[in-house]
Amino acid sequence: MGERDEAFVADLATSWEKQGVPFLDRLAADDPAKYADLCSRIIPRDVALTVEQRFPGGMDERDLMILRAIRDAIPNANELEPQAVLDHVLKAIRAYDASPVIDAAREANTRDQNSQSPDKS
Repeated sequence: MGERDEAFVADLATSWEKQGVPFLDRLAADDPAKYADLCSRIIPRDVALTVEQRFPGGMDERDLMILRAIRDAIPNANELEPQAVLDHVLKAIRAYDASPVIDAAREANTRDQNSQSPDKS
């Protein structure tokens, strides 16, 4: 590198110290396409970039879809506290899990009633 080139790089470094981040912020806001172009030119070509979306709690996209479906099924879910939503879901799960017991009790009651009624033969 020649003396002039070194001076230019030094001047560029000084300018960057003063203007760098504010310049990038303005460029990103005013012209996102130029900002992306600049970034793509600076990043070395041999850098492989992997973008992976992460959900909280180790959930995957399917889990998130289930949670959204649950939220959408609960009236005013967006207006409720998270604990109220969880309580609602817990009650629904308990009711669902209890339904086989309730159904069996109804069937047993029906059998008892049928066995006690006089035979109409």
